[in-house]
Amino acid sequence: MSSPLLDVINLQISFGEGELVEYAVDGISFSINRGQTFVLLGESGSGKSVTALSIMRLLPAAARINQGNIILDGVDLLALPESAMRDVRGGRIAMIFQEPQTSLNPVLTAGQQIGETLKRHKNLRGSEQHKRSIELLDAVGIPEPDRRINEYPHQFSGGMKQRIMIAIALAGEPELLIADEPTTALDVTIQAQVLDILRQLQKDTGMAILFITHDLAVASEMADHVAVMRYGKIVEQNTRDSFYANPGHPYSRELFAALPSKAKRDSEAQSSHTEQKDNDEHALLKVRDLKVHFPIKKGFLKKTVGYVRAVDGVSIDIYSGQTLAMVGESGSGKTTMGKGILQLLHATDGSVVFDGQELTQLKGKALRQRRSDIQIIFQDPYSSMNPRMMIVDVIAEGMIAQGIGGSKQQRIKRVDELLEQVGLEPKHKSRYPHEFSGGQRQRICIARALAVEPKLIVCDEPTSALDVSVQAQILDLLKDLQKNMGLAYLFITHNISVVEYLAHYVAVMYQGKIVEQGTVDEVLTNPQNPYTQKLLAAVPRIKTGT
Repeated sequence: MSSPLLDVINLQISFGEGELVEYAVDGISFSINRGQTFVLLGESGSGKSVTALSIMRLLPAAARINQGNIILDGVDLLALPESAMRDVRGGRIAMIFQEPQTSLNPVLTAGQQIGETLKRHKNLRGSEQHKRSIELLDAVGIPEPDRRINEYPHQFSGGMKQRIMIAIALAGEPELLIADEPTTALDVTIQAQVLDILRQLQKDTGMAILFITHDLAVASEMADHVAVMRYGKIVEQNTRDSFYANPGHPYSRELFAALPSKAKRDSEAQSSHTEQKDNDEHALLKVRDLKVHFPIKKGFLKKTVGYVRAVDGVSIDIYSGQTLAMVGESGSGKTTMGKGILQLLHATDGSVVFDGQELTQLKGKALRQRRSDIQIIFQDPYSSMNPRMMIVDVIAEGMIAQGIGGSKQQRIKRVDELLEQVGLEPKHKSRYPHEFSGGQRQRICIARALAVEPKLIVCDEPTSALDVSVQAQILDLLKDLQKNMGLAYLFITHNISVVEYLAHYVAVMYQGKIVEQGTVDEVLTNPQNPYTQKLLAAVPRIKTGT
């Protein structure tokens, strides 16, 4: 029997010293063979990403490897000098990071960033490098790759930035690909394409994959072996079929129980879930023929030669106490529509009536005051928080601006309550954003949105960065708030299971237009539009063992 490509042996990594020491990774061992996909499952903060960073030798300075070995094809990576490790990174081992916004260089084009890897590890230059870069962008689903290769990260949507990261990682044709939540920011159709690409590359090259995810369905589709990680330890490790047929550890069973689904929704017997509203006079939000167009300027004088019709005639109703889910591919206009409703982007045309008031006519102080009633939770939690502000100030900022909370002590008490509501501890309020994991940052952003007691929250992929157990907590929290306070949600997501569990209505968006909308049961059970049918067909499903 051949030896494994990667062998991690009794690895222990800690942060801090003395009484303050914390073991992020505590004595874990696993092996990955060539051509095999090893999936690491677990909660945010369980040590999955620290494990991945240790393999790449990219741990922060505060981390300490106390014991263990990381053997790549017979060579201990922990014993290599840094000069030799630079040949390993990007060449023999590549990594796709969780947050593309903080991983991409904002001053280099997509083509230049892919080209760096091609030059360093494949010795490609000039036209050969340019051609290969276009091929990689096309392979990960970037439209018009020959044009967009010259664009910068800020010109791409969140999902497209992640695709660029994947293209960069694949450029060196690595023996081992470490994929840290590689499809978190992607809609289901592009996710399916990316997973197919990874499987095909693995089949063609024998590449091994360490796949880190909180999505049990994606893990089911990708895994040969599964390991479940909690509090720095691997609590269960098994083949894919055995794990999904009979998860052995109580924590593993908790993860399955936390999955959102129509069956779970039905079991909770929400009598109002599909209650139809016939009189749009009572809608909290009425959007009619909303358009948000961006001019295309060319030439020395920057003349307008056309428009990008990001939102092109959208009409929706949202009622107090109910949830409208907006689904569609990355770049379809979902987020732009949400920002247009909030007047964070200027509407080209159309009407946005909130609680009987036309928002498109409001300006200045009147608009700012109205925004306390409508909040947004952004897709990327890290870039939506000020890195220089402590969490207590991040959450309290909106309360101060809107005159909510009374004294400073009352606001601090409210911050403590909000942190507990979203699954964090009050003592966390004195930390900074960089001290939290991706999932924890998103919870902080949800607490910030709740702080000003809004009537409507635009949720832009609020649970995409969360593991399933924390996602379940957040969804339950949103449902409880809705039930108790009559909150309305515009829930932008690519997770159909979340739609099945949380939403009352669903609208499907494609190229700036809504192609189908109705109750959740109507649309998801019997889709009429071909695009909706394609979208639902791409949803990953858990494959049980045989």
